[in-house]
Amino acid sequence: MAAATIIVAALWACEKENNSSPFISDVKTSDCHTSTDKLAAKDITTDSIVFSFADDGNSLQVTHYNLMLDCGESDITTTVETECNVVTVVEHVGEQGLTDCICLYDNSFTINDLPQGEFTLRIKVESIYAGTPHLATVFEETITHQN
Repeated sequence: MAAATIIVAALWACEKENNSSPFISDVKTSDCHTSTDKLAAKDITTDSIVFSFADDGNSLQVTHYNLMLDCGESDITTTVETECNVVTVVEHVGEQGLTDCICLYDNSFTINDLPQGEFTLRIKVESIYAGTPHLATVFEETITHQN
């Protein structure tokens, strides 16, 4: 009985701490590029995440540079969910391996209504290879948000 009470109390505390509902806006995906002119990473084969707080102090502008996908796959859907102090963004892409060429894309978006205090930002890419869904974490960092 005591263990159940502790679990319920922990879940309640998590809900109590996080009363914001982050949402995504201003999603923009670049055209295919293969050169380093838009490169944020040191290695052109490595994708990278760059983020900064917007002027309003309550939203985070994020760019995922060099997202390597099949050519013609610029239809990326970006979603966000929050559980306790973890903000998870998922970039959903379609079926991969359908073309014989690879392109680099930059996916930019804004995360609004962030929780106050310290939270973990986790970015995942969800894609389908040969009919099987794959979900990979490409970024995870602890961020302090004081507005």
